[in-house]
Amino acid sequence: MALKSSINSALAKFKHFYSSYELSRALVPLIVLIIASIAMSPQYFLNPMNIKVVLMQITPLALIATGEMPIILMGSIDLSPGSAQAATAMIAAILTRTTNNILLAIMAAVALGTLIGVINGVLVAKLRIYSFVATLAALVIWRSFVIIVSGGKLIYGLTQYAMFTQDFGTYIPIGFVLTVFIIIVVYVLLTRTVIGRYIYGLGSNEEAVRLAGVRADFVKFLAFTIAGTLYGLGGVMLIAMGGFAVDPWTARGNELNAIASCVLGGIMLTGGSGHPLGSLLGASMLTILTNILVLLGVTEIAVQQTVVGIVLIAAATALTRGLRYVK
Repeated sequence: MALKSSINSALAKFKHFYSSYELSRALVPLIVLIIASIAMSPQYFLNPMNIKVVLMQITPLALIATGEMPIILMGSIDLSPGSAQAATAMIAAILTRTTNNILLAIMAAVALGTLIGVINGVLVAKLRIYSFVATLAALVIWRSFVIIVSGGKLIYGLTQYAMFTQDFGTYIPIGFVLTVFIIIVVYVLLTRTVIGRYIYGLGSNEEAVRLAGVRADFVKFLAFTIAGTLYGLGGVMLIAMGGFAVDPWTARGNELNAIASCVLGGIMLTGGSGHPLGSLLGASMLTILTNILVLLGVTEIAVQQTVVGIVLIAAATALTRGLRYVK
């Protein structure tokens, strides 16, 4: 009887924790996934080199997912992260090969990403085009841009970006550390500034925010611009963490991976709810899930994507349970 009482008490505390803290929506599943991965393949999953590989794979995805996050928090959607990441990576690759100036290449990639965000922001906030339509067009246009500027060729040998994979014996790449720092900056923006409160407010009740005299269109424009900057940084890290090469179809499908990372991280697609660190945790879950499937010998892409899809549906079901309406 005492054991049963203790179990019920523990379950009640866990339920309270899970329902009271937004971060738990992503943190608890991530911990469960890590424990399951260790149990299924401890000798490989806990190998320091595998841990480094996982962190390297998380890095570019976490950046574009963090860019996608404030847009989803506003109740909008951005379908351009994959193409934007590819475009910025290709520009960085071309400039690196032609000028051998990695700083110039990185600055150009970030500038292009910011420009993409600005254009998306203008289309959505100023021209009042639905975000789905505007960013779907951006997805197609910027992928075409990549194909044109690359001439359909693979650019490889970009070993200058190896500096982002250095770990100085810690097995934690510098690129991952920089990414975490950037995500912390976004966290502060969303939780400690007026702009952050407005972004959440737009997702909860846009009309109320507008009636309060807030320049909602400017907030939307700013969110898309910040997202574009993060896509540019994601493009740089994609070169560093993806084998120092870029091809015309680099990052294809990453727009869906960015959205999936947000969903797995507890960011509500209906807007207005979600922890700012959710994108990082969601990207970690998505990467670890794929990693453990590979370690278990499941290398078929179709099977991997099917498993990820099932997990995503389960996560979305848990997030939307109890909602009366889903946008």
